[in-house]
Amino acid sequence: MTVFDLSGNSSLSRDVVFKISTDVTNFHNIMPNYFKSLDVLSNDESGIVVLEKINFLGQSVKVKTKHLVLPPNIHKVFILTGPLRGTFFIEQYDPASSGTLISISVNLKINGILKLIPFIDKILRKKMSSVMIEFVNSAEKYIIENKSVTS
Repeated sequence: MTVFDLSGNSSLSRDVVFKISTDVTNFHNIMPNYFKSLDVLSNDESGIVVLEKINFLGQSVKVKTKHLVLPPNIHKVFILTGPLRGTFFIEQYDPASSGTLISISVNLKINGILKLIPFIDKILRKKMSSVMIEFVNSAEKYIIENKSVTS
């Protein structure tokens, strides 16, 4: 397992960016290039289990994930199926002077044929970092286009 941290900043308030980040049924609207479809399989006190059709390294893949939302600022995501089964990450959203500091602790587990790709962990780390930046930009753009999300 490879462990690494990512961080970024958003001009949005913690509560707004947290609400966007934990609205799993809306991911396809925030980042349509990555999330193609999302089907909630269960939603109870133990978390939200979702079947996600995503673009992963240029391939369309179905994965099952579990999301645990701990307001006001923690979002835990567990990948239950697919090439990164066993991976989990913890997102933390903290108020900052100009918006929100987003910190993500990633515990990356690579399975199957992906293990045979040289430097796959470094490739995935770089890709996850760029996706995080893209998420922040997309969330900020989404708020501008959909003012009702903040209310």
